[in-house]
Amino acid sequence: MKLIIAEKPSVAAEISKVMGSTKKHNGFYSGTEYLVSWCVGHLIETVMPENYKEEYRKWRIFDLPIIPDEWKYRVSEGVKSQFNIVKSLMERKDVEELICATDAGREGELIFRLVYNQVGCKKVFKRLWISSMETKAIKDGFDKLKNGSDYDRLYDAALCRLQADWLVGINFSRLFACMSNKPLNVGRVQTPTVNLIVERQKAIDNFESKPFYIMNAECNYDGYIFNASKRVEDKEESNKIIEKCNGKNAVVKSMNKTLVKENPSALYDLTTLQREANKMLGLSAQQTLDAAQNLYEKKLITYPRTDSRYLTSDMDQSSKAILKSLINASFINKKTIDIYNLNITDFDRLINDKKVTDHHAIIPTIEACKASDKLSKNEFCILLLIIYKFLTAVYIPYEYIKTELILDIEGEEFKVTGRQISEMGFKEISSHLTDLLKEIKKEEKKKKKKKNTEEKEEEIIPPLSEGQVIENVVVTSKEKSTKPPKPYTEDTLLSAMENAMKTLEDEELRKEVAGAGLGTPATRAGIIERIIKTGFVERKGKNLIPTNKAYEIIDVVPEKVKSAVLTAEWEQKLEQIYKSELTGKEFISDIEVFVKELIGNYKDNYAENGKEIIGKCPRCGKNIFEGKTNYYCESGRECNFVIWKNDKFFTSKRKPLTKPMVKAFLLKGRIKAVGLYSEKKDKTYSAYIFMHDTGQYVNFKLYFPENK
Repeated sequence: MKLIIAEKPSVAAEISKVMGSTKKHNGFYSGTEYLVSWCVGHLIETVMPENYKEEYRKWRIFDLPIIPDEWKYRVSEGVKSQFNIVKSLMERKDVEELICATDAGREGELIFRLVYNQVGCKKVFKRLWISSMETKAIKDGFDKLKNGSDYDRLYDAALCRLQADWLVGINFSRLFACMSNKPLNVGRVQTPTVNLIVERQKAIDNFESKPFYIMNAECNYDGYIFNASKRVEDKEESNKIIEKCNGKNAVVKSMNKTLVKENPSALYDLTTLQREANKMLGLSAQQTLDAAQNLYEKKLITYPRTDSRYLTSDMDQSSKAILKSLINASFINKKTIDIYNLNITDFDRLINDKKVTDHHAIIPTIEACKASDKLSKNEFCILLLIIYKFLTAVYIPYEYIKTELILDIEGEEFKVTGRQISEMGFKEISSHLTDLLKEIKKEEKKKKKKKNTEEKEEEIIPPLSEGQVIENVVVTSKEKSTKPPKPYTEDTLLSAMENAMKTLEDEELRKEVAGAGLGTPATRAGIIERIIKTGFVERKGKNLIPTNKAYEIIDVVPEKVKSAVLTAEWEQKLEQIYKSELTGKEFISDIEVFVKELIGNYKDNYAENGKEIIGKCPRCGKNIFEGKTNYYCESGRECNFVIWKNDKFFTSKRKPLTKPMVKAFLLKGRIKAVGLYSEKKDKTYSAYIFMHDTGQYVNFKLYFPENK
């Protein structure tokens, strides 16, 4: 007897049908040759610090860093019954071999191995590695089972990721929570992601809009009316150009025509699918992943958690068969069926063995043409996106003649561009998808708006040649203003996470981590959901807006922790583990050193009692600590030095006395303050504030250098 372990009940049910194990029991299926069970996602998890030492139950900075000598794991709450079923099946004497059939990727490998090790199983196991839940794909996969040991490196990388995340998450969350006296959750990927959103919001809030002017030259030539334009930054210059050019003749300086061919984009990987689903359907990354996973389990698409946008060479013929079946599917737009020409498709564009790693791009299966009306709205829309991406990716290019006309009006250059479409190609097929989706969403108003915008962008330019004159040109000006950056949506945030390394200023480092990003295609949706659930970010329509909690954590954590560099370096090293270029032991050792060094730097600023040292007492030289209502000397009544948080000097000026201000007073005796309120003049002002210690009281005085 062989025991097959799947990741989810639905997958186990499909495998059991194919393998003839159709008798259902509590938590598994059975047949003459195979038993089939499942893990319900992660059955095993890392234990918390208090499971190593009871004293860790209390969060104290001097207990850090917490680094296990030997890692411990436990069965997750709520799934113990299923774990016991899997354990009993693994231990059955008639079970001679196991087959790992969890999702074919890093996390799937980890899910199985943790259970296998927790049970203490020593039986031989094989690995099922498939990219589709179709019957044929499952059968082919079982005919080509791999040795379990072939994926040891994948498991090593997955386990290192789990342990490294624990080391950073546990230690840094406790460190910064102790420092700020409030719970703060720090994560290797989530904190840099929060930082992206915070930095974008800061850029929006600090943006200073500036005016600029679009100069428009309306031309009338032989019955053709068209507009040329130029941009200037200064209103005075705009007025001068109008005065100089309005009503004058324009001379054609140059007229260039270029044939432009635009090829369709490649197939979907998970991130690209999530981005387009957010943009076109308003779905979150998690909603898209959930829908795609359901479609995969229903045999309608291939494995969704992929980072590739290409197919392998051995898929050429099967892909053509899928395409042929799809164009006759009942739910495809009738316009597509009427015009789609199989004879002009090009599959070579999609084949690239070098760009396919564990899994190829997401494509529909042969079963997709039979998709039932029982699909949810999200599932159906995601399926349409995947099908039409497949239809367009192999179709002919969109072609147009781009015309660029430069006019000279009294020495000022005006420019106009236009296009004459010669072949709609794949864009016509794409428009059929847009029509389908808008019919589903009933958004005819948006459709009309978009159509009008597109028509306005295309200028019809008459046949002109260099030196020709256009008489009596009307020149006008319209004031516009620069716009701040837009808040992140899930579409743009996913792109920023994927391309986080491209913005690095260090060119050498940028090359080293090229291809890495924040998280992986399979984890990014979960990261976004987590930072929303934990209160760092909130959704406002499609926009993602940081909360006060987000600002608090970004202000307290160091650049190294909130930077995208750290997690990108880790992802690169995890890939090196997978390729046997680095050992897991070396990787975890580096993480431990990093954690120890960072915590050590902060612990130097803390006393043995675990309290942060704000500074040195100017009276006795001992440590100053923060209390609930004040900052006080550890000598207590022997010294009696104290700074009250509600000191009347600051409350009267509506200026909160913050910890950084107190640190500056203790270090330098003064600060430069802005936003001080004058009740007499009812306005704010800036000044230097000096701290003066009488030996009995601590006073503060204003100083205005400009009055000296």
